Amino acid sequence: MKDLVSVIVPVYNVEKYIHRCITSIINQSYSELEIILVDDGSSDSSGLICDEYALKDKRIKVIHKKNGGLGYARNSGLDCATGKYVTFIDGDDYIGLTHIEKMITLITETNSDTCMAGHTKVYSNREEKHLNVCSGKIYKGNAKEQILPRMCGANTYGQDYIEMSVCMVLLSNEIIKQNHLRFVSEREYVSEDLVFDFEYYPLSKSVCISDDADYYYCDNAGSLTTKYRNDRFESQIKLYKLLSEKAQEIGIWEECRERLQNTVLAIARYSVKLEYKFANVNGRKAVQSNVRKICQDSTLKQIFAEYDDKNIKMSSRAVNYLIRNQHIILLNIIMHIKNTFDI
Repeated sequence: MKDLVSVIVPVYNVEKYIHRCITSIINQSYSELEIILVDDGSSDSSGLICDEYALKDKRIKVIHKKNGGLGYARNSGLDCATGKYVTFIDGDDYIGLTHIEKMITLITETNSDTCMAGHTKVYSNREEKHLNVCSGKIYKGNAKEQILPRMCGANTYGQDYIEMSVCMVLLSNEIIKQNHLRFVSEREYVSEDLVFDFEYYPLSKSVCISDDADYYYCDNAGSLTTKYRNDRFESQIKLYKLLSEKAQEIGIWEECRERLQNTVLAIARYSVKLEYKFANVNGRKAVQSNVRKICQDSTLKQIFAEYDDKNIKMSSRAVNYLIRNQHIILLNIIMHIKNTFDI
């Protein structure tokens, strides 16, 4: 008998996309699936659509819950997942026909407990294939040293980064259940996925990396990653502190330090950019106050004191300089110059 795979799909107000997502799952070439659709308090017809599919396919379970966010929706799915392996698919994404079969085949052939794959980014007018930078490799007993640092961010040359999403990964349900692993809220931390990864991968004995990229991550307007958040930088600092502690606890701080700092600085620049981008909505005074708060953050100052940014591109280095020296007026000017948003 084939191993059962639990596919957990958090669903929140994605009525435009959920048909595509569910259809891509139920039509998988690997059919031994437990499909768990978690309606996270949708206010549109998403929950009803899930119920309709459950009537058509006995493999589908639907959970309706009060809205609590992506992380907690995933936890609700984990609470009832019975498969040997678990994978996650966001409700506005979809997967290729053989996505799960390829991962389950590789994980079996390599005697691994975890399988990672790449993804394809889908835009309105194009697709971009992103292979996992470690595709074709197998890590036995050293996954935390090889994988977690790469999940913390790119190196100083902007390369060698592994997408930290728990989507496009086949995870061991035994590891999850025996260690009571659960997701934190993305409303508290920028990346609930990465916090989970830091708990999971030190427990993994063998990770195989597929050279496929048939998880289709869709760039839909209004997603969590494209919305304005006035606490984005603050949440990133909170994540940095948590992951720094975890990296030190498991002995990989030196491997993670520079990458984590790269990410904080990138988010600082991005947060400043968004403040000015939404200036007409939030008001100039609020923008000035929020930008000053970012520039004066004590953790950011500490990172600047340790970090050598000579290898990053000139535009990013220039913005780093302005943030580090709290040149609010110059930041205002440079953010309004055409093409300076590429930082």
